[in-house]
Amino acid sequence: DQQVNELVWRCLGYRRIDGAWNADDVFPKWRSKYPQPPDLIGVTRTYSKDVDEVVLRANQALVASIPMKYKGGIKEHLRKVGWTGFMLEGLTPNKTRRAQCANW
Repeated sequence: DQQVNELVWRCLGYRRIDGAWNADDVFPKWRSKYPQPPDLIGVTRTYSKDVDEVVLRANQALVASIPMKYKGGIKEHLRKVGWTGFMLEGLTPNKTRRAQCANW
């Protein structure tokens, strides 16, 4: 989960400088909302509303930034190699959010 977070943060423009994350190169609208890189997955795996609400909103903001014509595109690529869809059994918020980050 942390590796996915850090990969997305780098793609958004955050840079690690002297052990701290710097937002100078982050997209301006995103930087104004998230001056520090937000947890997009839920690395604590604590799903109570008071803890998870911030993670949920950050993930939703990331997904909302995907142009509509590209949403769900990963499914089409995976179907070509035999993927038949998600199984609800074992699906967790973390797995869903990881897939959303991958699609982004």
